[in-house]
Amino acid sequence: MDPPGFAGSSEKDGLKQLQQTQELCNATLVAGGKRFPCNRALLASVSPYFQAVFTSDFKESREGEVLLQGLDPSVLQNLLAYLYSGEMTLRPETAEELFTAASRLQLLPALTLISRYLLDQVSEENCLRLYALARDHNNGALLRGTLSYLGLHFESVPKHRDFLHLDPAAVSGLISSDQLNVNSEMEVFRAIQCWVNVAPSERLAALRTLLQHVRWPLLSDAEVTEIQAFLATLDPSTELVWEDLDGVGRLQRSGGLRRGMFQDRIVCIKVPRLRDILSANEDMDCYVECLNPITGSRTKLPHLELVALPGCSVLEHKLYISGGKHPDATYSSALHEYDSLADRWVRLPSMSTPRSVHIFLTCKQKLFALSGWNDTGPLATAESFDVTQQTWASIASLPIVLRFSASAAFKAKLYLIGGDADSDEVLYQGILVYDIASDAWTQVPLDFSLHGASAVTMEIGICVIGGFFSKKITPPYPNRRFSQLLPCTPKCFFMHEDGAISKEVTIPPLPLPLAFAGATCFQGRVYVIGGVCTSRTHDAIYHWQPGEAAWTQYPEGLSGQGTVVRRVLKCVTLKVVRPNLAAVIQGAPIKQVAVGLKAPSRGRPEDNHHNFPSQASL
Repeated sequence: MDPPGFAGSSEKDGLKQLQQTQELCNATLVAGGKRFPCNRALLASVSPYFQAVFTSDFKESREGEVLLQGLDPSVLQNLLAYLYSGEMTLRPETAEELFTAASRLQLLPALTLISRYLLDQVSEENCLRLYALARDHNNGALLRGTLSYLGLHFESVPKHRDFLHLDPAAVSGLISSDQLNVNSEMEVFRAIQCWVNVAPSERLAALRTLLQHVRWPLLSDAEVTEIQAFLATLDPSTELVWEDLDGVGRLQRSGGLRRGMFQDRIVCIKVPRLRDILSANEDMDCYVECLNPITGSRTKLPHLELVALPGCSVLEHKLYISGGKHPDATYSSALHEYDSLADRWVRLPSMSTPRSVHIFLTCKQKLFALSGWNDTGPLATAESFDVTQQTWASIASLPIVLRFSASAAFKAKLYLIGGDADSDEVLYQGILVYDIASDAWTQVPLDFSLHGASAVTMEIGICVIGGFFSKKITPPYPNRRFSQLLPCTPKCFFMHEDGAISKEVTIPPLPLPLAFAGATCFQGRVYVIGGVCTSRTHDAIYHWQPGEAAWTQYPEGLSGQGTVVRRVLKCVTLKVVRPNLAAVIQGAPIKQVAVGLKAPSRGRPEDNHHNFPSQASL
């Protein structure tokens, strides 16, 4: 692969030859007494710094010689080699110095490559150093990556010597992040406490600003008392602000929960057949179930109006169900949202078109309802719901009607893999890809037909699982009439962003052929739940993790603990609030709650210092 910002190999070979022969060199960089002949146009094309130097009225522009004081000549030589040839020597012991030099000289292509390398090298030993380096050079990519790592490993951060020597602004940027993996807000306070205790007299002035990032309403009475006792030893005049808040008020006043305050749960949407709804079978009024694969526990979500074949998707701690078919055979346009923090369903604005058997995906803070069926017949229309604005809008219609496609969202694109191509159950032999930015569909051909498969988005692509499968090939974007003789398959494959099937990433076949199974990713594993094996409803749950040679069957099936077995429409992974905070948020009575510190007195101007910017949004 060509380095970022560079042309093809023939152009790079030409640049490399120019550097070796020093032809067309009209500038000289000087570092550590060593001279490096260069081409102004090349330097200016990749560096705003050199563009400014060579287009100014300064001496460097007129004479073409730029003195780079304090820069190691070997570092400069390595950077120039990359600019001319695309080749750079990267080692852990020199990468940070290369990053600093590339940042100073604003060599953007080199900086991108070095930042990626440093992110690959992030470890417990160097994470705080790289975080400080990213802040010093205002490098967004490295800052986001290191903040993510520090958030995941926050438990060990306060014990690290580099944390204790961070400047106050860096501490502020870290503890303000939503991505901290903490069970309790007390862990954030104790990190502040560790940092202050290194030099209490010197860091007292910064303490007030740091405490503004503590989410006080999430603390228990005992925790607030402990913090008050600590503050009293440093500044007896410190007072807290209190408000009357209930559980919802606490959550709103705090600004929300951090990453570690949630737990992942698999939500199974169990789909009854319409005849089961009409016969009013037992336990038909609640078909949404949360499964904890670690403990095996199962809980039911609050009651929701029963419909057949709705759409289902998830965004962080919120679950969305759209459309479906009512017991009276009418079609629904409703959109319901389940908020795991409040543990309740709310009705949101309805879709413009009633639809069932539709594809429903979440991407970029939007919900996408695609294709489907209603009393007018098959639908090619599509619409999106902006979760922030709470509004629906039409988007480009599908080039063909599809049902029962494997579907997934990946990198701002939606993927519909195979499926029924029209009302006569003609199979589509291809992939539809929707680009959200351009509002346009493209088609990618497959050399096989697939119907009723499942798809799971992973970090580097999409895992496609099972379905009814046919290898027969006909003309471009071929169709094949579906019948019950079409074989169900255990095959699985991995798909890249461009829709190409990976030859490098292999996924083992399922233990048995499955179609219409629920599938989701939970803590790095792919879970496959329920489905149909040939023509029979299947009860088992399987999981697989990249690197494993085979799928493993989960000890219990869908019928465990007395659950009625039904085909699973979809499984999603939902974030659920941890038990220690659930009581605080869900239905807690109104009471006096600490929400922060009182403003400092006018006689203490030092308390107004150190208003550090937050990096939480980076």
